[in-house]
Amino acid sequence: MTIRHAVYFQRETTGSLPLLDLYETDGNLVLEVDLPGIDPEDVLIKVYEDIIIIEGIKKEVREEKMFRYLCMERSFESFRRIVKIPVPVITHEGKASYNDGVVTLTFPKISGRVIKIKIEK
Repeated sequence: MTIRHAVYFQRETTGSLPLLDLYETDGNLVLEVDLPGIDPEDVLIKVYEDIIIIEGIKKEVREEKMFRYLCMERSFESFRRIVKIPVPVITHEGKASYNDGVVTLTFPKISGRVIKIKIEK
């Protein structure tokens, strides 16, 4: 028996990556991405077929560097997350919102329905 695992997340980065959750409700597919300290203007969200691409850059806010770091764990670099959409959705009706450092993407799911096709004589 062969078990196949679908790859839904791909990580590409030069620094640290934002964490995300992907879940579905009865009517929607929802993606929540943690982007604390990142201006929403510095984030680009693209959808291509069944792929969501989230790109951005976390910029250092301090303009004057009149100090010397003793510890620096936060990165100020670009990131890219690629997520495969696992269920049929209406991508052009997707919406994005930003609240308390979290970007929430919502896509309405396509409801399955049976269509009758009449045979012509």
